[in-house]
Amino acid sequence: MGLFGSHEKRDADRGRRLFEEALAQQGPNVALVLRASDCFPLYITPNFERVFGVSPERISDDIETLYRFIPDSDRVRMQRQVREWDHVTPLNLLCTYHAPHGAKPQLSIRFTISLIQDGAQYLVSAVDVTAENERIAKVEAERDRAVETANARTDYMNQMSHEIRTPLNGIEGMISLAREHHADEPRLMDDLSRASQLSAYLLSLINDMLDMSRLNSGRVRLDAAPFDIRLFADEIERMFTLQAADKGLAYSVNLEDCENVFVVGDRMRLSQIVINFISNAVKFTEQGGSVTVTLREMYQTDGGVSYMLRVRDTGKGMDPRYVSKIFKPFEQEDRTIARRYGGTGLGMAITSALVDLMGGEIVVDTEPGRGSTFSAYIPLRLATPEQVEELKIKEQTLETASDSMGSSFTYQFEGKRFLLAEDNEINAMIVIELLARRGAAVDRAENGQAVVERFRSMPVGTYDAILMDIQMPVLNGWEAAERIRGLDREDAGAIPIIALSANDYTEDVERSRSVGMNGHVGKPIDLNVLKAQLAAATAEAAYRGNE
Repeated sequence: MGLFGSHEKRDADRGRRLFEEALAQQGPNVALVLRASDCFPLYITPNFERVFGVSPERISDDIETLYRFIPDSDRVRMQRQVREWDHVTPLNLLCTYHAPHGAKPQLSIRFTISLIQDGAQYLVSAVDVTAENERIAKVEAERDRAVETANARTDYMNQMSHEIRTPLNGIEGMISLAREHHADEPRLMDDLSRASQLSAYLLSLINDMLDMSRLNSGRVRLDAAPFDIRLFADEIERMFTLQAADKGLAYSVNLEDCENVFVVGDRMRLSQIVINFISNAVKFTEQGGSVTVTLREMYQTDGGVSYMLRVRDTGKGMDPRYVSKIFKPFEQEDRTIARRYGGTGLGMAITSALVDLMGGEIVVDTEPGRGSTFSAYIPLRLATPEQVEELKIKEQTLETASDSMGSSFTYQFEGKRFLLAEDNEINAMIVIELLARRGAAVDRAENGQAVVERFRSMPVGTYDAILMDIQMPVLNGWEAAERIRGLDREDAGAIPIIALSANDYTEDVERSRSVGMNGHVGKPIDLNVLKAQLAAATAEAAYRGNE
């Protein structure tokens, strides 16, 4: 005798009546009433065939037909559970059911067996729980992914804690050594140089973390400005020439098939993508290897063009199975990479997010010991004739202004007088001291309103430029710049105003430009960047003054 017993047919009418009474409390499930003495089916619901793919008549003839569609392992387990059943509480049996034609190919079924009519019959309800199990499996998979992500974040935060504490400890150590070596100038300068390098590294960590946070929250906006792809390539080449040479690497940047060189896009973010590729290539390529950068126009679309930005190296390569993970935040190929090479593990995640934001695609070809090739395919718009003309005028403006001041013109701080708007005492002291050591005079205003009043009260031509902090009380830097540009005096529209801000995002730079500022320098201030922006603003003003 099997699980459901023999096949005699009698008492069907009585079974149907009993079943209908019991079914009133069972809902729309598929169900059977079996005689308890021999498990003969007294009644089967009409919807049985729709779910199980077997007719009620066939089950009435041979109830063990169901066995054929239940895996052996499930059947053995179910038989054991029936033997151990106390016949008091309802018995739940779960199994996989491989349905024949006319139904879903595979179901998850939950049978519930209970005694009715004083133990004379079994009421067997059967529920298709396939969808429920799939939902549970999905929830469990999502839970597992959440746990995996949480673990990755925890590991990442532990790594970040280490990465941040390491340069901080180093900076503190170098400062302590500098105090001890104050009488030994070469060692003092070496200590300070190392502290500066550690500070720059710490800043890069923080910038990566902030960038990833902004990308994840959808707060990054892309700029859309015209630029020359040839100048872009020149900048990329100059940026890594010395670093590659110091490491003994062959380094080159090539342009291929670039018929449309004037394009519109976010030049800064494109640089970030290529720089991340090149930085990794240089980092993971040993002396004697090579790093080759290629910018190639792939095809032209209606009003647009697709460019490939490719970086190929002969470095350590990686396991191709890991490629799918390298663009995820908080992950590196293995922990030894962070220990040996440093870094946040966010660079490629940031790169991938930026490429996605631009509507592009990244393709990776890599093999352990043979190097890697990273290719980003980016759609850009073609610059209009008006935009091309504007670009050429800007380049000519700077070139002509530079020529008019001498071919060797560079901006000099010596003899200049600046108006500094900065509410933070330490930040103000640093800027004033740095400029004073280079022969410049600096007047300070402690908030936005004060800088407007100070500029208004001084004679025309008193200041060569205004250095404007953004986050200040009373008036912020943008509001102060707008008021200065609106003053009724000869130099209000011409004096260079350079924003000094801890926020160096595209939208911040755009806002600085929109209120009439000539440049935007991120903090901590790099004097070379400040000098370059002051030079550009001064050159443009000189050229326009000669028009």
